[in-house]
Amino acid sequence: MKKTVMIASVAAMLVSVSLPVAAHAGAESRCKSCHSFTDKNKNGPGLKGVFGRTAGTHAGYKYKFTKYIKGEPWVWDEEHLRAWMLDSRKAVKKFTGNPKAKTKMGPQHVKGAKADEIIAFLKGLK
Repeated sequence: MKKTVMIASVAAMLVSVSLPVAAHAGAESRCKSCHSFTDKNKNGPGLKGVFGRTAGTHAGYKYKFTKYIKGEPWVWDEEHLRAWMLDSRKAVKKFTGNPKAKTKMGPQHVKGAKADEIIAFLKGLK
């Protein structure tokens, strides 16, 4: 009986530990080639603190789209991130209000559960 309880406890602990790792692995596989999960920039800006950040404001990164923004830049929330991950080239035109706006990031076509997973991961990068 004690052995069964111990095995069940260890199994429950492993499941609870592996869930964040699975979410991290999904986001990492999609984003890591161009982004870091820290403040450091790669081909794209570092993603630490991106959720809630004003677009085009990550220190030390030169954005292509900021010159096209009419008015105030948007804030990276769920709605903007979803549209951006689905098709960044369409999204930048909509968000800036300029049909000529461009971004360095190509369309990723991420939607549904995968987008939910990545957004949850990005929210946790504080």
